[in-house]
Amino acid sequence: MLVGLYIFIDDDFDDPVFADPSADELEEDLWEFLCERTNDAVEGEGDAQGFAPYGDRMIVGWRHLVKLGVSFVCVVKNEVKGSKVNSYLRSLAREYLDEVDDVRRPDRTGIQDVLVDVIPPWEEEED
Repeated sequence: MLVGLYIFIDDDFDDPVFADPSADELEEDLWEFLCERTNDAVEGEGDAQGFAPYGDRMIVGWRHLVKLGVSFVCVVKNEVKGSKVNSYLRSLAREYLDEVDDVRRPDRTGIQDVLVDVIPPWEEEED
């Protein structure tokens, strides 16, 4: 159900700290949509955290840590409840802050190892 996961520093959408899949592998309109929602949060023009439907197929969720300038963004299939998206992003942010030494300049090769420990709440329900 997870379609994509991204971590950005400030509004650097050209060079995300983490991107799975890469921007090139997503629909161009979906990439623009998630960047717009994130940019609104970064600029203070939108909520620092939230989710929004993308068409009738997907949901884009974001969580921007204002004081640190770090944003966590995920794209999920629309079967996932918004509360689960928020919970997942909260857990990702907590794990990232706990495990990464320099949150604005992390060792990018180790980010996947940090994120793999966070199990999406919708997968926990399936067990």
